[in-house]
Amino acid sequence: MEDMKKKEMKVNIIMAVIISAIMGLLFVFVARGMAGRQNPHALESMPPLPVMLITSLLESIVVGLIVAIIIPIGKLGRGLATKLNAKPGSLKFTLLNSIPFALINAIIVSAVCSFISIAQSHAHAAPQANMPPLMVHWLGQWLATLPISIIVSYIFAVIISPFVVKAVGLGGPPADMNRPRD
Repeated sequence: MEDMKKKEMKVNIIMAVIISAIMGLLFVFVARGMAGRQNPHALESMPPLPVMLITSLLESIVVGLIVAIIIPIGKLGRGLATKLNAKPGSLKFTLLNSIPFALINAIIVSAVCSFISIAQSHAHAAPQANMPPLMVHWLGQWLATLPISIIVSYIFAVIISPFVVKAVGLGGPPADMNRPRD
């Protein structure tokens, strides 16, 4: 049983790193694209693209790891799938099991990372940038990017999770299914 918990935690951590990394990269391109459309001076207050990519990647992975360690996302996903009668290893199980991961990870990682990005942008903004107040700017940006964060997180969780689960050794039928019935 303890080995199973360790494997589940390993799956959560691997999934968090992969999905958070993808989301971190996505945030950079979305933030830069939105900033350029909303205010021509906004891009001037942002770090160069390579710097932004590296810092966003690191921030999102750290936040994703913290979320994976604190919140039992795998347990929540498994509980949802079990409640809706999905068998482990089935497509239905994967689709249901990925929902809590996508929602929790996307909401928390995108909120924290977008706040850091907007706060840095505000700190380095030139006076002519004429940016809205920090919290208004952050909330607007975060809510605008939240749907795409959830969708991207869910799609990648569905695609990647079966491979991660199998690589960690949790895939296949439950052990008691292979025992002969009395």
